[in-house]
Amino acid sequence: MNTNAPTNLQQLSALLRQGEGLACEFKRSTGELKEGMQTLCAFLNGAGGMALFGVRPDGKAEGQGVSDQTLRDIAQAANRFEPPAHVAIHR
Repeated sequence: MNTNAPTNLQQLSALLRQGEGLACEFKRSTGELKEGMQTLCAFLNGAGGMALFGVRPDGKAEGQGVSDQTLRDIAQAANRFEPPAHVAIHR
């Protein structure tokens, strides 16, 4: 199962077309940060995966403003995992 973050627009588009699955879940915005962290925790307890913010459940990109504060909020939430886990956060 490929759980690597997409590195270009073509890879991201392909991932969105595949839809949600065992290793990928979409969240509309960081307003769903708590749910996104619950998803990541489940992925960490399994085979791995990713949560993509700014994407509707149907795979349509909705967008998400990503400020430095947004990245800090996500990192702080991920740092609460016990035991600690390596979580990659990409803009």
